[in-house]
Amino acid sequence: MHAQQQQLINGAWVAGDAASLSKHDPVSGQPLWQAATASAEQVDAAVKAARGAFPGWARKPLSARQALVERFVEVLKERGEELAVAIASETGTPLWEARTEAGAMVGKVALSLKAYNERTGEREKR
Repeated sequence: MHAQQQQLINGAWVAGDAASLSKHDPVSGQPLWQAATASAEQVDAAVKAARGAFPGWARKPLSARQALVERFVEVLKERGEELAVAIASETGTPLWEARTEAGAMVGKVALSLKAYNERTGEREKR
């Protein structure tokens, strides 16, 4: 998996301006990735952008918001093996277990959608 080594701030990928972090495979010791962290100013900009975007997101119909979450589930399914390899590499977890974990993410999101709909009764008909 090619990890994005930048932060998404106000719709743009931005390199971090602060300290560098790296991750090594706990089994082989090989480097997996290295990236700079966000500076305090970048964090402030990201929070400001998120707060500014929230009213527009909140005005979107529930069906539109749920459609984006459902698309996330599809991407999880499409890239499940890639995600499992990343989990296994970063944690030293056996690949079979990482595959189980990646697959469980799909179920957890579906369960969250279902639970929201049952608790609120807000599910819009499409």
